[in-house]
Amino acid sequence: MAVLLSFQNIAYALLTLVGYIVVKTIYRLYFHPLAKIPGPKLAAVTTLYNAYYDICMPGLIKHLPAMHEKYGPIIRTQPNEVHVSNLEDYNQLFKVGSRFDRIWHDNPFLSGSLQSKETLPETKARKEFLSSFFSKAAILKVEPYLHRQKLTQFLDTLQQSAAANGGQGSVVDFFLGFRCLTADTIMDYCFQQDLNALAEPEFQSNTVNAFIQGFDLALVATYFPKTFGILSKIIFSLPEHVRAKHFAPLYGFQMMQRLASERVEFVMEHPNESNSKIPTMFDLMLRPDEKKGQVTPSKSDMVAEGCLMIAAGTDTTANVLGLTLWHVTQNPEIERRLAEELKRNIPDRDTILDSGRLEQEGFEYMRAVVKESLRLAYGVPGRILRKVPKEGATFNGQFVPGGTTITSGIYLQNTSPTTFPNPFTFDPTRWLCDPETYNIRERQMQSFSRGSRSCIGINLAYATLHLTVAHFFRRFEVQTTGYTTEWDMDWNDRFVPVPNGRIKGLVRVRAE
Repeated sequence: MAVLLSFQNIAYALLTLVGYIVVKTIYRLYFHPLAKIPGPKLAAVTTLYNAYYDICMPGLIKHLPAMHEKYGPIIRTQPNEVHVSNLEDYNQLFKVGSRFDRIWHDNPFLSGSLQSKETLPETKARKEFLSSFFSKAAILKVEPYLHRQKLTQFLDTLQQSAAANGGQGSVVDFFLGFRCLTADTIMDYCFQQDLNALAEPEFQSNTVNAFIQGFDLALVATYFPKTFGILSKIIFSLPEHVRAKHFAPLYGFQMMQRLASERVEFVMEHPNESNSKIPTMFDLMLRPDEKKGQVTPSKSDMVAEGCLMIAAGTDTTANVLGLTLWHVTQNPEIERRLAEELKRNIPDRDTILDSGRLEQEGFEYMRAVVKESLRLAYGVPGRILRKVPKEGATFNGQFVPGGTTITSGIYLQNTSPTTFPNPFTFDPTRWLCDPETYNIRERQMQSFSRGSRSCIGINLAYATLHLTVAHFFRRFEVQTTGYTTEWDMDWNDRFVPVPNGRIKGLVRVRAE
């Protein structure tokens, strides 16, 4: 009798569960406030639709163009989420003073950073601390001590590779090389702490390799934040050698956190010992401007800010450099024109110009190459989440109720066929156009996003890109054919674009 009752209870529980799922499915399909917004039925029912494309496939963002083509400029991508594709809608979400708050999925490494600030006042308050630190004037001031030093070290290392085999050159892993350059640069600039990644043989920096693997967990942390947080705490309790060997992606995040924490503690304990020529960003955060209502962030917030700068400043810029190398070396006419411009304006190939000079007359084609690389590197390509205010909002004539998650992203804007004909073709000349057309394309391209929450590191990124591209291609030529394939360069969305393989090439000194 007891066994029979037990089976009955199980049956009732299963029937209740099935009934709940059926009722919830019917509600989401036909009675939910978003029921009239078009999109795949499965996406309207469950978040697993998105998770499948993001975690098991290259990324939902790559599937969205086909969805928009089928369903229109506004589509339902989750039970309580819609995605918009038009630039006008994107601008409504991300313009200065936007009333759409950020939606933040808790992350144990970045919570407390600028990235985690949900409301506009919170974002503005934190950004005021950091804006002067990342201004163009501040970057030009420290360039002789930072960019030139790191760039020279990088170029000298490549010079040794080019001189190998009797001057016939050797194969270099530029995927790692560019990341070592950007990691050393961001660590020195923000922390006054040299990672020494560029000094590692063949750019095999354990720290940079750990950073790279950390991005593999980015989307898992987004979809399963609580589980990710719990597992992180358990794994962090294990011995370091176990974490490094068996949990490399999490170990990468923890290394970022440890580096940031050590530097914050040092600055807090030794407030007057920083190099006056290059103060760290933590020095500035510990000296708030009370007239502006600034308040010193907590130690944990500063550590999170440090983690954000490492993560954001290392991979995105390195991605652009890798993409530039690939497209330039795969297009002889582009490489010829770029090399001629650089030779004409940098007669001595060992000369290092400052980034301010590279923004002046004479380097138009080089800047166009960088611009086109930025367009096709996508920055952070995936969906950027915002919350519709309680009064609701209208997109493309479609009312979206308050509380809805609404998303858009860089990938669709940067590949708009209307603004960028043949959008997946690498064509620097599209930026050598009349001012009106240039401004239209500039407004369409969102590599650094827009508005109050745009990328705070834009000036540092441009300085690094212009300096590296100009002096790298002035001094070296690289053969990527035979060492790197189209498949290697194709990417998966893991918060940042993560390529299938690594860009490698045979490096030689460019003939005068």
